[in-house]
Amino acid sequence: MNFCPFCEKDRERIIFESKLSFALLDIYPITYGHTLIIPKRHILKIEDLTKDEVLDIFEVFNKVKNALEKFLKPDGFNFGINIGEASGQSIEHIHFHLIPRYKGDTQFPDGGIRKVIMNFIDFEKEDFKSKWIKNRLNKEEIEKIREFLKK
Repeated sequence: MNFCPFCEKDRERIIFESKLSFALLDIYPITYGHTLIIPKRHILKIEDLTKDEVLDIFEVFNKVKNALEKFLKPDGFNFGINIGEASGQSIEHIHFHLIPRYKGDTQFPDGGIRKVIMNFIDFEKEDFKSKWIKNRLNKEEIEKIREFLKK
């Protein structure tokens, strides 16, 4: 197996861990608070998730969604998964995107997740980097969310 960034976890970005999965702040957040929910076991295909892992992922989803609502006050959420290279999956370890949405975060809020948020056609590569940096939570915000999730 090649290097997997989800198996070699960046502990600084983990905001919550359960028995079977964990929540990790996306390193390239498309909105403020963009979080990944990832099974701990290295899994390539969604059909390889056990029933316990599926249940655990959705329990983590609910817990993290509630924390993001409390601290970031988004107007809605997208929750999705990219399966396969053609869909945009770039890491071969199943993971789910929990994306807070804010009124006015895009001109056209319907459609695909990344395309909608980033308006790819309108941005140069450097614009992406500045947007990702702007969308990252600061250490204080991360700690508040972690403390809430420990309860």
